[in-house]
Amino acid sequence: MESGAIPDMNQYLPVMSSAVGQPQEVGGNGAQQVVTKVLVSNPIAGSVIGKAGANIEQLQRSSAARIQLSRSGEFYPGTSDRVLLLSGSLHSVLTAIFMILEKVSRDSLAGKGKMAMMNKRADHEDEVKLALSRRLCGLLIGHKGQTVRDIINDSGATVRVQSLSELTPSDPERTITVLGARDQVLRGVALILNTLSLHEQFASYMETTMQLATNQGVVLPPRSSATKNVLAQVRSQLTLYLPDDDVGAILGRKGQNLVDIQQSARVTIKISDRAKMDPNASEREVTIMGLHGAVKLAEAMVSEKLYQSRARSRGEEDEH
Repeated sequence: MESGAIPDMNQYLPVMSSAVGQPQEVGGNGAQQVVTKVLVSNPIAGSVIGKAGANIEQLQRSSAARIQLSRSGEFYPGTSDRVLLLSGSLHSVLTAIFMILEKVSRDSLAGKGKMAMMNKRADHEDEVKLALSRRLCGLLIGHKGQTVRDIINDSGATVRVQSLSELTPSDPERTITVLGARDQVLRGVALILNTLSLHEQFASYMETTMQLATNQGVVLPPRSSATKNVLAQVRSQLTLYLPDDDVGAILGRKGQNLVDIQQSARVTIKISDRAKMDPNASEREVTIMGLHGAVKLAEAMVSEKLYQSRARSRGEEDEH
């Protein structure tokens, strides 16, 4: 993957001043370890890989980041995009993103296919789309959206966080789109990853993500721990993210609905404490554990309880 001179990535990296939690404008060595998923179109994935994998090998050597790509035909749920998993120091990951953007720009100018999702757009704009767990996304948004507004104001980039209304309760991740001039996008991505790295939850997210990628070659969001060829024999786990108001429908009077679902489907259901609820999303985690078929049955029973509860609420509103 031939490229021009790589700019000094330090110009995009925030550092912590002596006052804890107060970022300075520039500097830092970006040594903190990060992991991020970047969604790319199939043409871009092919451009990144190169013939016999030559491009991706050179990209890893030049950036010092580790780069893994979802298999051909394995797309991010609800899209036709593949997933690039980038890991390493913040500096190396940012360098890899810069080099990919440069490669996409050159290929676009040369007319090599339709470069979408992470591409050179009109008015010299770049776009990078990240995928992030729902809980970490809430931390990134911050109280009343203040953290993401700070990132937008600092970088000058447009940052769009996928709305919760676009997700199903079982979707474990949200997408974050960073759009703007090259410098703005790189600064925005650097601020996003730096902000996440300051939270203790990010360490466990990195560990889980890398274990899945190493052991199973999986960089797509896991919907279940079960594999298709042995679904009936293995244990599975599914986490639903539900508004706090909906949890009451699952619990029922004195918890009877919850007991009935667990006994009928032969599963274990755990509901996160209200005190641990993400204040930015007002969602609680409902985790269903058991054999794969039992988990799917319990999920259907939960959906039915929610449907009945919402239908009653609509009926009561109509009466008034």
